[in-house]
Amino acid sequence: MNYHSTNVNDIWNACLHILQDIVDERAYQTWFVPIVPVSIEGDTLTLQVPSQFFCEFLEGNFVEQLRTVLGRVIGPNASLQYNALVDNSSPKHPRTVTLAGCTQEGTTEQLEADQMRQGMPHTATHTEAQDFDTQLNSKLSFRNFYQSDCNYVARSVAEAIASSPGNTPMNPFFIYGPSGVGKTHLCHALGLRVRETHPRLKVLYVSSHLFEMQFTTAARAGTINDFIAFYQQVDVLIIDDIQWLIGKKKTQLAFFQVFNHLYMLSKQIVLTSDKPPVDLNGMEERLVTRMAGATCVKIERPDLRLRREILQQRTIQSGVSLDESVLNFIAENVCDNVRELEGTLVSLITNSVVIGKEIDLSFAKRIVRQAVRLEKKEVTVECIQQAVCKVFQVQAEQIKGKSRKQDIVQARQVIMFLSKKYTGQSLSAIGELMGGRNHATVLHGCRCVTNEMEMNASFRNTVERAEQMIAH
Repeated sequence: MNYHSTNVNDIWNACLHILQDIVDERAYQTWFVPIVPVSIEGDTLTLQVPSQFFCEFLEGNFVEQLRTVLGRVIGPNASLQYNALVDNSSPKHPRTVTLAGCTQEGTTEQLEADQMRQGMPHTATHTEAQDFDTQLNSKLSFRNFYQSDCNYVARSVAEAIASSPGNTPMNPFFIYGPSGVGKTHLCHALGLRVRETHPRLKVLYVSSHLFEMQFTTAARAGTINDFIAFYQQVDVLIIDDIQWLIGKKKTQLAFFQVFNHLYMLSKQIVLTSDKPPVDLNGMEERLVTRMAGATCVKIERPDLRLRREILQQRTIQSGVSLDESVLNFIAENVCDNVRELEGTLVSLITNSVVIGKEIDLSFAKRIVRQAVRLEKKEVTVECIQQAVCKVFQVQAEQIKGKSRKQDIVQARQVIMFLSKKYTGQSLSAIGELMGGRNHATVLHGCRCVTNEMEMNASFRNTVERAEQMIAH
């Protein structure tokens, strides 16, 4: 062992020290800070990660960096194991995955896929693929997809998939979140990047509404087999708003046939929805099962930083100069989604041009008030703390203390999560207000809450009760 210690925490801290120098800060905070060291046995380091998806992403994007670091800290024979905690996209029990120095037997589905590949048609020619109508919007690229903490993971996964579609652990890829947060934009960006880097692949973007209309037309014309065959030729299939197929059993059956065929051939599938697979009530159980096994990533509502960046870029593109106070007012009060934010800015500029009045803070308040319901009060860490303490029935002084009791830890983490979501405070500032904790602790707490909300409906309802108290 190169690092002269048998303490797993010392060894992992040594690894983190090196990792911090070879990966960027955001990636380090997102993918390495949440990891918990479990044990070191011989040359094998075991780590605990939040989910199976987390493990798959590390394998697909950081395995070389990890091998380098383990080689330096542990030695040339080092190997790594992950204990993936249970989440809604993984089996109902902890599972260990070895990423270094291991071989794994293929699953039945993988073996079936190998058999199917033996009879696969050749990849489309460059001309065939370029002539294929992708339905992609060239304006919705990664270049103008603005990034922040609320969408960082989704964008990272999308870029990883685009570099090697169908050949990463992130297949299928399931993106979910409320309307207007950038799911459609991310889909187009992914598809456009595939077209740039893999010109021989056929990429198709389609809304579930259009998919359903096409199926209905094919059913009336008696050409369902042709309809299914068309979709089965695609290399990268992107279907937006899959929840609109709920209740449409015949369309779901056709989609299932397409999905299974493409999946067995390791073709890339990307789906979006306004809710996670487990909440798609009315969808065929076997489809839900397939989608629940996908890499599921949520895009949160735009945070303050992202809202400000979008407004600044849109004003530059519009050739309009707005005072900082106006930008801040809009960013702080138009919070729900990007569409509403952009619509409010367009409305403000249009009214200014038509009326012939300069856009100052007073004018902005009047116009914005007509477009959206302004917040009745400023949301602070303190008011969030009051609401959460009341819902979780704990004392404020306990939150700031060192208690590790589960109910207190959970309440503390929910305060961190909601403070990050609703205030403009930095992670360090939130940590300081929570009893002098550092930004890494706050980030870890936020991720714990996100994971628990996805797995536990009761916990999610409790958090939402706290949010309702904050809003009123």
